[in-house]
Amino acid sequence: MSSHNPNGFKSILVTGGAGYVGSALVPDLLKHGYKVKVADVFWYGKDVFGDSNQHPGLERVDLDIRNSAALKAALKGVDAVIHLACISNDPSFELDPGLGKSINYDAFAGLLQGSIDQGVKRFIYASSSSIYGVKEDPNVREDAEPQPLTDYSRFKLDCERDLLAHTGANGMERVIVRPATVC
Repeated sequence: MSSHNPNGFKSILVTGGAGYVGSALVPDLLKHGYKVKVADVFWYGKDVFGDSNQHPGLERVDLDIRNSAALKAALKGVDAVIHLACISNDPSFELDPGLGKSINYDAFAGLLQGSIDQGVKRFIYASSSSIYGVKEDPNVREDAEPQPLTDYSRFKLDCERDLLAHTGANGMERVIVRPATVC
């Protein structure tokens, strides 16, 4: 067990790891001693990781998360998953709602089942604070009633519910984060 990763995890797969958040997260994970597989279609290129582009612990896996067989193969030997891949906001989602649903919701079941089948120990899902909708209360907390107003936020909430409801998780720790817009 490395002093850099006290949780005992060695290998992390980051879906959408070459996007806006992943391009900052992946170098940080590498600096902390993790081996990182980035599963992405690399719309923004493969060299988005700054000084970490040539890091020996970085593996790029060029795949579309809708290909559940390729995804399951990429999950082999992975301790944790950080699921960032999505069409990332309401305006982008509205350009092609069918594409958005296929990536943001339909692909989730295959990723989750593949993670369980491959013995992943922790699954971290990047949801969105947009699941709360618009509230009068200036201090919205986790226990506030979700009121998603768009397909983007509805599918984020549906994935959360599917993740928490999955009974065959074999002890896999399931973590949901609901960040505000990151830009």
